[in-house]
Amino acid sequence: MALKNTYRRNVASDGKLEMSLQEFKKWIKRFDTNKDGKISKEELREAVRTNVDGWFRRLKGSHGIKGVDANGNGYIDENEFNNLVEFAQKNLGVRIISY
Repeated sequence: MALKNTYRRNVASDGKLEMSLQEFKKWIKRFDTNKDGKISKEELREAVRTNVDGWFRRLKGSHGIKGVDANGNGYIDENEFNNLVEFAQKNLGVRIISY
């Protein structure tokens, strides 16, 4: 489920990976293995592990959850997804764009 094999890749001149919000959301939700609509620490860790390009490599599952899990329940749900997007844009070299 590596990102490079799933979606169109656009890398800007500043090295940031550009993708639409829908592409990012679709990619990360593929790791919701139990289909509960939330991303757990383990599911996020799997997303990190399987990303062979490494643009997500600096994110550790537990660190990512702590940074974006507003209610502290150990999951990223639909209401907290924008927190994950912001984290990815600030820390992981991702730019969310409109196509």
